[in-house]
Amino acid sequence: MPRIVRPWRTLVGQTDCVSPTNLLGLVASGLSMFFIWPQVLRVYRKDTVEGLAPFGALQGMSGSLLWSIYGFARGDIPLFGSNLLLAIAISLLGVAMTRHGVLPRATLPGVALLVLCTGLTAVALSTALVGVLAFLIGTSSVLPQTFKVLCDPDLAGVSVSSNSLLFVTSTAWLTYGLAIGDTLVWLPNLLIIPCAALIVAKARVSQRRTASTPVHAS
Repeated sequence: MPRIVRPWRTLVGQTDCVSPTNLLGLVASGLSMFFIWPQVLRVYRKDTVEGLAPFGALQGMSGSLLWSIYGFARGDIPLFGSNLLLAIAISLLGVAMTRHGVLPRATLPGVALLVLCTGLTAVALSTALVGVLAFLIGTSSVLPQTFKVLCDPDLAGVSVSSNSLLFVTSTAWLTYGLAIGDTLVWLPNLLIIPCAALIVAKARVSQRRTASTPVHAS
């Protein structure tokens, strides 16, 4: 999942000179905080988790928790707060999956506890180590969902809006990362952008097909 990086803090320090690059960073940061919520709303409104990848949710939650720990250790409150918000949103998806029997009841809290313990141990050794773990886990968290939509014909629970926002968010981060010359910012989005586009395309086709299929009364 996309992460929040430096533009908020940079902008605060340079309020007399707001560059287009800083504005792009602010837009990307805002999108990163909100792109997941249409997915949460769809799951609870439709009462379905069909098409969602449980491992992807667990991995996304883990990456966001690690980024939160990293942000807190670096004194970067926007990084900490935004990823904590993202972890909460993904956890709500995990709760729904548990309720629907897709995840065992102890899995979500167990993984959260394990990641918190691992992250706190790692940050005691090296802040950079937590950043590397967050980067590796968070960047690849889109892959389980991508594989899921390729294999599952029923994608009723997948939010087209949320993944469309993910595509826009990652494009913004890619552009911003290239503008500031930060490989860790732009590189993950080379994977996320095509995956998000594929998820949107497959989910849209699946949901349109379902909507056009007549329901026969028994």
